[in-house]
Amino acid sequence: MAEQRAREHDNDVEIGPLGKEGDKLMNSIQAGNMVAVVSGMEIMYTFLYRGRYQCFIHKMDAEEGRHKDWEINERNTAMLKNLPAAADYLFEIKFKPHMDMMGVMVAAETGIIRLMDMLGTLPAEDMDFMAPYEEQDKEEHE
Repeated sequence: MAEQRAREHDNDVEIGPLGKEGDKLMNSIQAGNMVAVVSGMEIMYTFLYRGRYQCFIHKMDAEEGRHKDWEINERNTAMLKNLPAAADYLFEIKFKPHMDMMGVMVAAETGIIRLMDMLGTLPAEDMDFMAPYEEQDKEEHE
């Protein structure tokens, strides 16, 4: 029974808030976790892979994004450690080593978006509230 339960949860991704402190971020990454850094509509996933810092950055819920990786050295560690100062939220993502990293990011993002939406903290895209009125005004003057 316990073995079956363990198998059923073998591909679970655990997500939780992470304090906005550089030491917490670095400790989590060094422990083998992934950290999601949310700033506005952008989300960046940071983790260690093949001896380098990996960062995947994109607009929330977008299919395309960009990837950066950095050598693990004092300069890059300090840069990552300062990320919480510019972030709105940080989330720690725990996963098993055998799991596909892209799948982990997709699962984590789904959970993060649902959580932020439920809490009312999901950022809205920039909205031009005057656009509909400007179009209506333009149509009236034609």
